[in-house]
Amino acid sequence: METVYHDNNRISHFNHNFCGCYNNHTGSDKILALDPAGLYEVVREEDISMCGYGPAVAMLTAVKDLGATRAELVRYGTSADTSGDYSAVVGYAGRVIS
Repeated sequence: METVYHDNNRISHFNHNFCGCYNNHTGSDKILALDPAGLYEVVREEDISMCGYGPAVAMLTAVKDLGATRAELVRYGTSADTSGDYSAVVGYAGRVIS
């Protein structure tokens, strides 16, 4: 039986929609690449307001040690998807890692 890990986090806070989407995908790309060091580096260097990036780095390190080899984006969205306010968005992503 394959073991599957679920990851869901807030990946930016109250950015303008364009800036938020760029930051969201920059950090999320590192998660999808199973790259904990890259995630840490891009969040720090790009000053991305990702909630819980430390635990995300720890999770990526752990799942790689447990044999994870792939990650898949299940859903991405922002608060603007429901509120219609694109001036200050919070981005969310859900992923499955196996």
